[in-house]
Amino acid sequence: MFDTRDRTTDLIVGERKLLACLPSIRQLRLRCGQQADRTTDPDYFIAANMMSQRKPGAVLIHLNQELEACVLLYEIRRFGIGLGILRLGDHVGESLIIGPEKFRADYILLAAQALLRRWPFHGLSLTMRASLADSIQVMGPEGKYRMFSERSTQHQLPLEKTYEAMLAGMGSRTRRSLAGKRRQLETSQDVVFVPSLEPARALEVMLALQPTSLPNRPIRFYRTRYRLLLENADFFSMAMRLPNGSWLSILSGWRQNRITYVDLQMNHVHFKKESISAVMRAFMLEHEIERRQEFIHFVGGCSLLLRRYCRPVEVCTDVFLWRPCLRATLLKIVTPPERLKSVYERADNPLMG
Repeated sequence: MFDTRDRTTDLIVGERKLLACLPSIRQLRLRCGQQADRTTDPDYFIAANMMSQRKPGAVLIHLNQELEACVLLYEIRRFGIGLGILRLGDHVGESLIIGPEKFRADYILLAAQALLRRWPFHGLSLTMRASLADSIQVMGPEGKYRMFSERSTQHQLPLEKTYEAMLAGMGSRTRRSLAGKRRQLETSQDVVFVPSLEPARALEVMLALQPTSLPNRPIRFYRTRYRLLLENADFFSMAMRLPNGSWLSILSGWRQNRITYVDLQMNHVHFKKESISAVMRAFMLEHEIERRQEFIHFVGGCSLLLRRYCRPVEVCTDVFLWRPCLRATLLKIVTPPERLKSVYERADNPLMG
């Protein structure tokens, strides 16, 4: 059982404050056996959420002055102003918590309770890798200030031994999107696949695609990504271009223990009809199979194109919590229920453009 000893909770918001705590957080990751989980490294978390509408932070939970858990979060902002809404972790329950595995749900609840006692925050959302019943057992029953929504998630794609076998195991519509669109583009545009980019070249490609890709991210997002590519040998980037040198797409991530983690894709929006995103993934699948990788892990969630082929199917629960206050009450009054969730949650993986 999770003991009831008094713990202190400290909220830190902002890149500089979070990086100042990096040594102690990394020591905690080692103690909890989470050093291989890139998504809970604050350095990576900051880089992934370096956007104008987000301000990264964390709740540090101490017991007797020793760091016992760390819950990662970001404040949702518009036009540089905080909305009083927090998001804990990502849409599939990753990038969320560092702490002893047995009591992670308890630490999440402790952090959520502490956050809702702080002004100016009045609402938060998070995704728990647990069933609805288990989430309610930890977080408390649904009510006026609690809302739960159970769903399934799939974001790890097993790879076959050959690219042909991979395609053969997919439905006809998926094959047309991958192989068919790729063949059309190769024939009509003579596209060139570049399987590996040096960090400096990857930055050049990202900056070239920045004006013509969605979502719109600040320049410092790409410079921070460049630093990750430069400092981590397991990171990679691959791209696709036209013969004249114009870039169409870039895809990036890291490789670890025969798993390829994909967390960033940028596509030229003027080639949407040519299904650039699917074509790029077709090249990526063939390349990773040739490298004898065993899985593709789509960080933060998988697109509809490949989701049905991902395994295992995991149950997770979206949790939405409010503090009794005027701002939260007004938001609930003026916002229809089906839109209220989207205000509090990240409905999509913003890295996978």
